[in-house]
Amino acid sequence: MKRTKLHHSLAVIALLITTMSLTAQEVRRPNILWIIAEDMSPDLGCYGNRVVTTPNIDGLAAKGMQFSRVFTTGPACSPSRTALATGVYQTTLGAHHMRYSNELKPALPKPIKILPELMRENGYYTGNIKNIGGTGSAKDDWQFKVPGKSWDTHSWDELVKHQPFYAQINSKQSHRRFSSAKNVSKEKIELPPYYPDHPVTKNDWAGYFGSVNKFDQQVGAILKQLEDDHLEKNTIVCVLSDHGRPMIRGKNWLYDSGTQIPLIIYYPKNMKKPVGYQAGKESSELLSAIDLVTETVLMAGGIIPDWMQGRSFLQKDSKPRQYIHTAADRFGNIATCSRAVRSDRFKYIRNFKTPGSINECTTAYRRASHPIYHLLNIMEDKNLLTAAQAQLLKPLADEELYDLVNDPYETINLIGNKDFDTVHKELKKRMEEWIEFSKDKGLEKDSDAIVEHFREYGNTTMKSRAKSIQKMRSSVEKHFE
Repeated sequence: MKRTKLHHSLAVIALLITTMSLTAQEVRRPNILWIIAEDMSPDLGCYGNRVVTTPNIDGLAAKGMQFSRVFTTGPACSPSRTALATGVYQTTLGAHHMRYSNELKPALPKPIKILPELMRENGYYTGNIKNIGGTGSAKDDWQFKVPGKSWDTHSWDELVKHQPFYAQINSKQSHRRFSSAKNVSKEKIELPPYYPDHPVTKNDWAGYFGSVNKFDQQVGAILKQLEDDHLEKNTIVCVLSDHGRPMIRGKNWLYDSGTQIPLIIYYPKNMKKPVGYQAGKESSELLSAIDLVTETVLMAGGIIPDWMQGRSFLQKDSKPRQYIHTAADRFGNIATCSRAVRSDRFKYIRNFKTPGSINECTTAYRRASHPIYHLLNIMEDKNLLTAAQAQLLKPLADEELYDLVNDPYETINLIGNKDFDTVHKELKKRMEEWIEFSKDKGLEKDSDAIVEHFREYGNTTMKSRAKSIQKMRSSVEKHFE
């Protein structure tokens, strides 16, 4: 009898221990935090940049996993963030322009959902946080009508009360206008060959690098906050950018300078990790930014929806991409429409619209804030540009093809070179297949309302920024007096 009671008691204790263990495992589901920079290429120390000072991000990369070939689906914030919100190309959603008026934004096609909603369905509390670590803009900038609630909170204090959580912290630091460049060595800056090696260019890049340094300090403050709140052992941290650097021929364009971004993922030391995660290692696998959306769902223990176009990349059954597809459409009054497909070695760009040169296709906002725009025009008038620099003032070609191994700055267009005819045909075919498969709505005719909206936007902003544009030009002209 006593033996039976003892067995019963032991069974009860074992059941309690098992239940407690399961409950603890549920509690220990990881928090997931995205830290997103605006307008930042992989211009960090861990990616080989020797001008910036980024010890916090470099340290995270050293103990986490660094990805060297990650590309956003579009080279500007709202199209890119639209895809990052869903794991679906902005062109598939019909939300590909930057930016629609609220009434012209499309609804999300069913059954597509935003990532915060998917995370809530997996038991996660969600937040787009304001005011933490000297940053946190709570920026969404999605180009579709938001169905219902986007986020549960914008407060860090509220977020940490509800675990597990999925959160974003958005920094506008590397967006123009830039921080002080006081601690940046201008003489060490190596410029792409399509920019004039001129004090105006060096000063602009120094300001950008100074802002990258400031972003790193913000990341450090966020990581310190995780420690202060005892969350560092249970929070997966992802550091990325929404698209490439805010320079002429960078942002808004489908060259690597406009679409390539950093991505660092850190899993705490004692946390269970997917088989593809290798702490302290660097991956050169081709990734689309929407693949992070898919991987985040899996981090939370969810199932990838059939409609999601992103792919996992850290799982046992993950299949590597052979090609990256990117798209650029209207940016304000600039009526562009371009598509690109990138392989390991080559990139093919098709410009379905050619509204002018790269420098000419610059919005009023950018003419008021980009000194290099004016520098190129002034130096062209004075016949001071090299061939690569002068190319920025020539009309866009209908097609472009680049050998990224031998021409990483994408300056030598191989279209018409018979040695690359086979590559040209293959990538063109891949693009055509992708346009059809992804149901690319960007190649459909815009409505009269959309055309009028962007035309009026251009007229209004050119008038409102006319003085600022002239002021910027005058500041550049002083270097030639």
